[in-house]
Amino acid sequence: MVQWLVLFRRLHKIVMLFRLYFFGIVALMTVSLSRETFVQAQTTTDFAAWKNPQNAGDVPDWARWMLDRDFRNVTGTVREERLAQTLAALKDIASDNDSVPSTRYNAIFAAGQLVSVARSPGTGTPPVAYADALLYLIEVYQDSAAPHYLKYGALLGIVRHANIGIAPPQQGAVIDLLLDTVTTEFEAGEITLDTIPLEPAVWEWFRLTALDGLAALKTVGNGKVVAGLISVINRQSQELENLIDTPNIFTREEWIQSRRFSELGAKAAKTLGDLNYTEATEIDAKRMTDAFVRLVRAVCGSNYKMATDTLEPAEPREASPIPAMLLEQIVINVKMSTQSVVWGIRSSFLTGRPMDNSFYASLESNDPSRRRLDVLLSEIMRLATFLDEGDGTKRPMLAANVPREFQFNLTELRDTLVITSEVLGGILREEREPDTASQNTLPPIAEGADSAILPED
Repeated sequence: MVQWLVLFRRLHKIVMLFRLYFFGIVALMTVSLSRETFVQAQTTTDFAAWKNPQNAGDVPDWARWMLDRDFRNVTGTVREERLAQTLAALKDIASDNDSVPSTRYNAIFAAGQLVSVARSPGTGTPPVAYADALLYLIEVYQDSAAPHYLKYGALLGIVRHANIGIAPPQQGAVIDLLLDTVTTEFEAGEITLDTIPLEPAVWEWFRLTALDGLAALKTVGNGKVVAGLISVINRQSQELENLIDTPNIFTREEWIQSRRFSELGAKAAKTLGDLNYTEATEIDAKRMTDAFVRLVRAVCGSNYKMATDTLEPAEPREASPIPAMLLEQIVINVKMSTQSVVWGIRSSFLTGRPMDNSFYASLESNDPSRRRLDVLLSEIMRLATFLDEGDGTKRPMLAANVPREFQFNLTELRDTLVITSEVLGGILREEREPDTASQNTLPPIAEGADSAILPED
């Protein structure tokens, strides 16, 4: 009897445990379904808290959480309604003059991240940008009264839409907006008590960002995008040429200007290589070729002057740059610009094949511009080889754990740049046949050879 009683109690415990387990599963499923229903029903972000100045440091994190949490597994009509509500809340924060500027910036930046369809994990399917947000971003960017930090936040959102994909009806407006930004030179605004003047370097950043947008769109825009980018390259080349003409040594400000001009010109050249020329029309191949040659020549000339100012200063200066550091900086400047030009021509690197949709591939084999480009590419290859290996008379240090040093000094680099400038000057003047222009049969550099890099046009 006692044994049966013990067995009965054990069975009773097992039944009770099973009941608890069963009802626990039911409760878990109920909570899960309720949570999904709750997520589908309402937004969890408290946008009112964003406006509290004490929370300004938390807003960037809140924005990231909002984009993930509020839209996770939300689709269809519910998602569209939530997108509209979220965009309205972000617009309200961005337009609130009493909110902290960083909060306003993060609000408009978050607006540019909104997507109608999320990226599909594992399938490679890209997200679909929220079209209504793009209209808002364009509106803010074109608002003359909007502060510059809001405009830049809007521009970043526009570029993101360009990368994801923009519907054809809106593409034209975006291309015009980006092209206008890229081609507009800096102009100092009026300084007032309640405004912060825009710095040249800041506007330069706007232009570089807009170039990212044009590169993402990949269209030549019936030739207007190409024409606009060529004008930017020529303007930067002219600015560099003006600096080269300066009789005095570069000031610190002129050094900074030189780097900015080179960077913007190189980025515009690289962007030309990101476009699709498969069905391009109305492209002025000669003008485009001239722009590439002129930019490389101007970059070589300005860096030649930097080296000469250090090696043979025409006037005393308080502090000269360390030759080793200047050597490295010049190599970086020249490599960045020349490789960008190569990409602009071939849509590929110097050692790769031209892409089928590149500017180079769009030219007929007997096109004079193609022959001139071959001379330019040959000269860039010669220069690139020198920057990597020197003149070939010195064996590079290849030992393990030993930093590789340049196989040339500042004087040798300066002399190579002036030779390159002379060859490129010949291409622009069209005074020698393309098949002989790239041969290294130039006379020795004479005294005053720096005149070879000054513009004769």
